[in-house]
Amino acid sequence: MVVVDSSALIPLAWVGRLDLISSTFDEIQTTEEVEAEVLTDGKPGTAILEEFLHGVTVCETPPRAADVASLEGIAVADASVILLSEDRDEILLANDKGLIDVARTRDVECWWVTTLVLKCAKDGTLSSTDATAVLYDLVDEGMNLHPKVYTKVQKKLRELGDED
Repeated sequence: MVVVDSSALIPLAWVGRLDLISSTFDEIQTTEEVEAEVLTDGKPGTAILEEFLHGVTVCETPPRAADVASLEGIAVADASVILLSEDRDEILLANDKGLIDVARTRDVECWWVTTLVLKCAKDGTLSSTDATAVLYDLVDEGMNLHPKVYTKVQKKLRELGDED
């Protein structure tokens, strides 16, 4: 099971690869706050996100999310997915450094979008060539990724390709 944040959903929707989440996890959850963030009329990917969210369990925002958001200096939506992951002891899939930093202080296991792509390459959901293309597409469409991280992920994908 996984809890997903908008920072992972949006870039994966941009490149048409939301399927990577459902191919890796049996159950996907998010919160009402995140659903409201991603379903914005007129924004790229909204229609595909709406379709994807039909198969996702959308949970109520935990009542203490506003307090945690205020104390930690993060958005309520970010606090909502952190608390949901923490309460259910589930992986949090995100691509927001601030959110992940706070989640890790609460002992929440976090996956970046790059972690998901690597996992899909390791388990054969994607070939290393296809995973490299997905990574390129994500960055090309505007997903934030530090150049050093991009280089490390590319290197790992090349190593996985050599194992085939």
